Amino acid sequence: MGRLQGLYPDDVFAAFEEICGIPHGSYNIDAISDHLKACAENAGYECVQDREKNILIRVPASAGYEDEEILILQGHMDMVAVHSDKNVDMKTHILDLTHDDEWVFAKDSSLGGDDGIAVAMMMAILKDKSIEHPALELLITTNEEVGMDGAVGLDTSLLKGRRLLNLDSEDEGIFTVGCAGGVRVVAHFPFNANEKLARRARKAYIYIKGLQGGHSGQMIHKGRGNACRLMARILYSLADKDVSLIDINGGTAANAIPNEAVAQIAVPEDVISEVEALFEQLKKDIMHEYHGKDDGMQIELSVSGEDVQTAVSPEQTKHMAAFVISEPDGVQAMSGVVDGLVETSLNLGILRCENGITDAVFELRSMIGSAAAHLKDRVVEIAESFGAQCSVSSSYPEWEYREESPLRDKMVAVFKDMYGRDPVVEVIHAGLECGVLAKKIEGFDAVSIGPDMQDIHTVNEKLGIKSVGRVWDYVKEVLKRKG
Repeated sequence: MGRLQGLYPDDVFAAFEEICGIPHGSYNIDAISDHLKACAENAGYECVQDREKNILIRVPASAGYEDEEILILQGHMDMVAVHSDKNVDMKTHILDLTHDDEWVFAKDSSLGGDDGIAVAMMMAILKDKSIEHPALELLITTNEEVGMDGAVGLDTSLLKGRRLLNLDSEDEGIFTVGCAGGVRVVAHFPFNANEKLARRARKAYIYIKGLQGGHSGQMIHKGRGNACRLMARILYSLADKDVSLIDINGGTAANAIPNEAVAQIAVPEDVISEVEALFEQLKKDIMHEYHGKDDGMQIELSVSGEDVQTAVSPEQTKHMAAFVISEPDGVQAMSGVVDGLVETSLNLGILRCENGITDAVFELRSMIGSAAAHLKDRVVEIAESFGAQCSVSSSYPEWEYREESPLRDKMVAVFKDMYGRDPVVEVIHAGLECGVLAKKIEGFDAVSIGPDMQDIHTVNEKLGIKSVGRVWDYVKEVLKRKG
């Protein structure tokens, strides 16, 4: 420990480093939840840990702030845990933290600044008794990255506050005051990888890597390559040369644009040269199409000397690939109200074979509930027409913009005083737990903020050091200012 020592604010980065020492990917949150509960109780505060492992810490008002309205500070404890080495088990891996005086990052893995920095700020508040503030409810939820399970399962009668400062945004100076809702669809496509091949074949590997990826809400309009869809596109064409699929694995999270995928295939020996030529043409076409959008993309074919006896038939390989490329992808509609805002989109986040089933995991988002429902119906109908079975889960509501917001007004005023300019106030296409909580809390008034982060949910994730300091000072001033 101590790799972030000397960075301002000391207490925040110390707490962040402590959190990073506990593996806390989604669904692996018991240890981090217990740690946060112990931190609160050791500091002398009341703490509730519910059955979802959500943490609620009640902090009494500072002297002179007893009559101020209660403020909820909120973030989530889980992270999208990915590593550049697929053999590394992120359920046990300790993040290898470092920094370059501008950014904090983790070597070869995601960082979990989303949303570990929010948790760290709340832990720092517990430690620093000199911070002036109204009564606080520190709410740290679980499994946000996989469907906001913690927020969905939260008994909001535990909360007394109605104003909420969410610390789960990634751009300093941008106030989020509304967001998209969403739903997750998993299409289960059966396959038989034990079809006896009619001709002698050799095992080969297709690698797609080096794509930018990124958050499927924030980056979907960038037109970045989706490694899973590109792999299906290549397989669809190669199947015409009697190429058969053995295995496929791409993507790590439904809400992240896949930046890598690998497929094992069986190539008949007598058409290897033809397959290689077709592959090179496909590669050339794809690289040209994504020039300027994903220039780091690498697409490789490697034919081994290993004989293959069984695989998915070429016909079934093409059928499965056709299913993937037939599904809609990316931006489906732009907002007619907010200029430049994506209204409706979807992302194929995971494509993998396991136990005779190919799972395709889609994340759908929309600012309009009916549009999300219609897109869900389209995805399901297309999948089922190809013989897949679908499950629908992780539905979460949109967070509608509130025209009158005392919290937003105060936060804007504080920002102008500290930064000398107006903040950007916007509605975003990504999903936030504020949407879930807004549907459950009457009179809900919320704003979401956060320090600068880049490439969240990827191994390139970075957290801005100076930005964390400025946002921390800003949060303390919001807490201090009455009204």
